[in-house]
Amino acid sequence: MKNRRVAPAPDLAEVVADESAAAPKPAPRWLSIVRTASGFALVAAVSVAVAWGSRRYLTTSPRFSLEQVVMSGQKTRTKDALLARAGIKMGQNVFSIDLDVARNKMLGDPYVKDALLTRKLPDTIVVAIDERVPAAMVALGNDTFLVTRDGEAFKRLEVGDPSDLPVITGLQPELAETDREAFAQSVRRALDVAVDYQQSSLAAKMPLEEIHFEPGDGLSLGVGSPVTSLVLGGPPYRKKLDEAARVAFELERRGQKADAILLDNDARPERVVARVR
Repeated sequence: MKNRRVAPAPDLAEVVADESAAAPKPAPRWLSIVRTASGFALVAAVSVAVAWGSRRYLTTSPRFSLEQVVMSGQKTRTKDALLARAGIKMGQNVFSIDLDVARNKMLGDPYVKDALLTRKLPDTIVVAIDERVPAAMVALGNDTFLVTRDGEAFKRLEVGDPSDLPVITGLQPELAETDREAFAQSVRRALDVAVDYQQSSLAAKMPLEEIHFEPGDGLSLGVGSPVTSLVLGGPPYRKKLDEAARVAFELERRGQKADAILLDNDARPERVVARVR
């Protein structure tokens, strides 16, 4: 049998060296950073392009042209007047209308206490108005203001404003400037008495014209035409109004009419004095 030649085993160091030479070298770190940044930039560019395209479609498509405005809550102001103040026009793109800006413009009208504007796609804007409702007029010095049932003086009386309201007189103009809460409380007190009067039997025949604060914080009412003064003083007002009605109807039965009915004698509340014309 012939002897076979056996190749010598390769040196371990040479094998390791060969494998190292065959393995790919890792990319430099700066190149990896550049590649990552490029990927982010590409994604951002695509996102911006998509957003721009979407916005352009929303703000130019005829599908989103304003066709109707649904408004509720307005009583004194008309829908057209409020939309004109807000700068909202039919046919505008609903997404081109800044609802916050439109709301702030509506709030510039003294009658508008609050407004809520929302879009109802594709072509509608919904407006909910919270309007101040005048309950009386308050004479302060040379000016007359409209006030709400809560006692808020919200605007100076002008042509076109409601004028068939009772007038509150006798309050000091300084009170409205220096102590608004005290002013509001006084107005609410006067309007509470007005409510009592409207529920009395006198109201149908002698409409309420004026609520006056007397010196000492008492109240008197001017009712009917020609005016009869009901000098009430302090509470209880309902009881005093019932007594005033009894006296007025008795005078009417006699064919007479009172110039004033005095019910302000708190020491002797049963004593009622009528001054006859």
